Amino acid sequence: MNDSKTTKFSEKLHQAAAPLWQKSIHHPFITELASGKLPLATFRYYLTQDTKYLAAFEKLHERTAALLPQSQGALLLKLANGSGEDVQRSPMLQQLKLSPAEIQQAPIAPNNYAYITHMEHQLSVDPAAAVTALLPCYWLYDEIADYWKDQTSPVPVYQAFFDSYQTVGFDTSTQQLIGLVNELAANSSETVKQQMMTAFLRSSSYELGFWQMAYTHQTWADLADN
Repeated sequence: MNDSKTTKFSEKLHQAAAPLWQKSIHHPFITELASGKLPLATFRYYLTQDTKYLAAFEKLHERTAALLPQSQGALLLKLANGSGEDVQRSPMLQQLKLSPAEIQQAPIAPNNYAYITHMEHQLSVDPAAAVTALLPCYWLYDEIADYWKDQTSPVPVYQAFFDSYQTVGFDTSTQQLIGLVNELAANSSETVKQQMMTAFLRSSSYELGFWQMAYTHQTWADLADN
């Protein structure tokens, strides 16, 4: 058994989020991507919302970097510029004939808006919490890709989605951000570490909500119906 003093903070985060992550890994959106049964219209919806999300996500890296010491901020900026997700997504968008104009004109979905707003809020909580709020987007996708690596989707664009998160570059970026979170936690008070934990779990919840949002083609009208 690991002593609590030697357990990395990231391991505590991972353990706390495990129930949420298991639900993400086995969400119908993901399982139907793997089986090829997911309707293309649903994947188009996902890509539309995810493109909006990634634009905000990159800016959040930049805003968070400005609050950190130079070396830590430089790593965040490097991750923002080097994840390659936009490059990986470009062929998918082209294949599905999803234009920048169509993406721009589509309204941002409620869960997407709430997720981005949550990460923006962490900037006013603590820089360490803001960094930790970014981590599930890397780490969870890395684990999803690893879980489904032995199954090939019969739909090429769906397999391209899984492949885009099985690269050495993406795994390296994930490990670098995990390392930064551990570094920040090691120099943070218990209060800040609790804020980091809360930020991580909420981001993990929004990640799960993102799959459901895409699976149901969530709209603002849906909220009025609930």
